Amino acid sequence: AMSTRNGRMQAKNGDGGGDRGDQDIIKASSSPPQQSLSFGGDSSETKKEEPEDRKHIRIPRNPAPLIRETESMHIPQTQQEEQSLNIASDTEMKLEQQEESHESKSRGKSQQRSQADDEEGNDKRQSSDDEERFRNYFADRNAPIADWDYYPKKPQRVREPIMDDNFDVLSICPSFMKTIDSSPPPQRSPTHKACEGYDGVLHIQHYDEGGASGTAFFELNIGFLQWADQHNYLPWIHLDGVTWPIWDEKVHMQGPNVTFTMKTGVDIEWARDRRDDWSKIFPGRPVKNIEKYRSEEFQVKGTGVWLHYFQPPTDFVPGDESCKDKPLLSFDFDYIVPGIHQYAPWTPRAWRHTDAPYILREDLSWDDWFAPQRKHAAEIVERYIRFNPMMERRAKCSLPNPEFSLGMHIRHGDKYLERHVIPTSTFYRYAKEFVKNGGGSIYVASDSAKVFEEIDNYWPEQIASHVVRQPSVVGLTSNETAAFDLGVSAHRTNVEALTDLLTLSKCTFFLHGLSALSEAVLFINPGLIERSINLEDPDHEHKDPNYFVTEMMPKGK
Repeated sequence: AMSTRNGRMQAKNGDGGGDRGDQDIIKASSSPPQQSLSFGGDSSETKKEEPEDRKHIRIPRNPAPLIRETESMHIPQTQQEEQSLNIASDTEMKLEQQEESHESKSRGKSQQRSQADDEEGNDKRQSSDDEERFRNYFADRNAPIADWDYYPKKPQRVREPIMDDNFDVLSICPSFMKTIDSSPPPQRSPTHKACEGYDGVLHIQHYDEGGASGTAFFELNIGFLQWADQHNYLPWIHLDGVTWPIWDEKVHMQGPNVTFTMKTGVDIEWARDRRDDWSKIFPGRPVKNIEKYRSEEFQVKGTGVWLHYFQPPTDFVPGDESCKDKPLLSFDFDYIVPGIHQYAPWTPRAWRHTDAPYILREDLSWDDWFAPQRKHAAEIVERYIRFNPMMERRAKCSLPNPEFSLGMHIRHGDKYLERHVIPTSTFYRYAKEFVKNGGGSIYVASDSAKVFEEIDNYWPEQIASHVVRQPSVVGLTSNETAAFDLGVSAHRTNVEALTDLLTLSKCTFFLHGLSALSEAVLFINPGLIERSINLEDPDHEHKDPNYFVTEMMPKGK
């Protein structure tokens, strides 16, 4: 009863489709009309029929990425060591040797990948005809220019964290952190006022197929929420199993099915940015299709994923009487990938993963490129995204003493596929100076078991004793496998990754590389930007450990 235009995922009569999981929402009518999408500039209420050459094309998740790899940072060694730390020179040598070995291994893998590409040639590349067809599929010079405000000013609805003031870290945390709460979220009742003043409801039902926590819950989610604000739609997050890294059927399919009635028959135009000479398209205005506009029954299954980790973004609950005469919209896959993911100007990005020059802006430094994205993303997070009490407690247990602390996000795993892997020894140099100059806890978040092994085996006790980490983490990789591909429960990996994310946001200082999770940390706590260093940014080479001590640490006191 529901399908996407590119054939990636289909669900008929309620049966699940796609890579994993059931479809979360199905129309209860026996044969509802398919959504008709406009590729032209017609903004009237009746939409154009989709051209045949744009049907049934399977779209790669991240087409034609332009990834900028940076050289390994060289950070000068400190000339004088504090005698009280008594750091042996052979420890430094071992760390240097590990770094050289790590970089040599990375270069070897790059050479192997390059050699494999040469050997397989066109077998692993799209044909020139397919590339041209793909380029034309997502470019339309007749699509209307997006002339609305990408960042409309909305009254901020601030949700403060819900915490138990009597929460005793010492007595409760040891047992609390040993288990992962998988119980369904509490049932919510409609206010019957949620849709007042809104033109409809945007149902955020999935992201791309392979997005994990930082990409799905923040980067893409913010892109959806921005669109909702632009067009005065009330966002509702109830996720299905299409985005499989965050989907856990045993946990997220708990609870009864819910049936409710709203309007259907509103299509979404394509649009393009006036700065774009390539005519790349992304979701445009919602347009009522008079011929198809009618009341229809919808059904949702399971818990919807989101409320296991976050507070509801709005007051919408299926069955709200104020919403029944308003349309319910959701995005087909093409609107998400590459639409929202690559071409929507308002979507924040963790690195330059797009082929659109007006978004790439390679004339800008990383800092200048990130600045407006972080600003607007933080505004959306402030308005819509708050962690639930369980996640707030986990963060408090993971870092009991956040005062004057240093957070480190050491992302390894499958990162080498698209970005530079920063050796653990680079982080060590900052940790050493941090401790020497009166620093407190050092919170380390990583997806790699080898990172923690290196800290335990090679960092001197005077430094390692300051390191704290999330207890009882299972989703750690020992190679280049992504944490969500280890066979661990997706619910557990969600909880573990989001606990690290929230805890890092509470630190005083932050060291990181290019990562969606790291960017989400800065969306949650934008004040941390001036006290953070992107170790993957070549323009930050001057921000060595000495700079960190003399220029940055005083900002945290």
